[in-house]
Amino acid sequence: MSAKILLLHTGGTLGMAPSGEPTTLAPGPFLDHLLEQVPELGRLADLKVEVPFNCDSATVEPSRVLELAAHLRGRAGEFDGFVLIHGTDTMAFTASVLGFLLADLGKPVVLTGSQRPLAFARTDARSNLINAVDLATRGIPEVGIAFGSRWIRGVASDKRSVGRFEAFHSPNLEPLAELGVDVWMSDEAGRFERRVPKGLGAALEMDILTITPHPGMAWRTAPEGVRAVLIQAFGAGNLPMGRVDLKAFLADAAARKLPVVVTSQCEDGGVDLSAYELGRALEGAGAIPGGLHTRWAALAKLGLLLGAGHGLNEVRTAFETSWAGEPLPAGNWQHR
Repeated sequence: MSAKILLLHTGGTLGMAPSGEPTTLAPGPFLDHLLEQVPELGRLADLKVEVPFNCDSATVEPSRVLELAAHLRGRAGEFDGFVLIHGTDTMAFTASVLGFLLADLGKPVVLTGSQRPLAFARTDARSNLINAVDLATRGIPEVGIAFGSRWIRGVASDKRSVGRFEAFHSPNLEPLAELGVDVWMSDEAGRFERRVPKGLGAALEMDILTITPHPGMAWRTAPEGVRAVLIQAFGAGNLPMGRVDLKAFLADAAARKLPVVVTSQCEDGGVDLSAYELGRALEGAGAIPGGLHTRWAALAKLGLLLGAGHGLNEVRTAFETSWAGEPLPAGNWQHR
């Protein structure tokens, strides 16, 4: 008997069509007859297709992501797995939020999309769809992105290219599977400790000030209403700690009890605030090391905590803990 798979189409390049100028794309109706376009899907699974919304992923609001999480949880008893078609621009954020909220779902949730529409002759949409549905039938309880030749854990994912078919990677975690002539599944797929705090998911509070510093940048105190700060620092977590304006910025955040989480501008390697004198000074000023969290996992974790009414102490604990298989530094890497 074929596995029952629910495929949710939310928009993105995969289902887009030319609009106006030949090279301009907009959400289109191409998924209305999905099984006619990709008949292989019907041979892989008993597939049901639904369209909860259809938009460019750059316009997907946090409330939509929470709606998806609730919808998937509500349908878990009806299906063996899920495929979520999503635009690539914010897919890593959605995958991070869903990875945390659905860590205990017990069913595969496979996000996918494409760099070129399914309607185009040269497209990655067909292979990505086939791989995603195949993975969803395998019963592995992971929320991950199937794209190109890899399936990667959602809470460890990031988009790396706007033009290559290998658009996503997990810079600090090995892929869950390699997708080629065969599917080579990692022994670690589905095997992680689920430690997501209870009570999350009613709201995503995204009034988070995100800062990517550059040399000579002026530091101004966080605007009123900001609930947390995410700094994508240089290297292992360095900032120009001798600057008076930066010290004032950090002192103001500490006085207001704003969590200040530090990730790295580098693709891999993460933050180690103990590695350099500048990092140690930053941690001494109250900053929270983000370790190996991607920017998207850090934003998702912060948004869920703030949405549940949590503050500085809970955020500090959260970034020392792997909730859903997101990588953490080995041993005492952060605290040498």
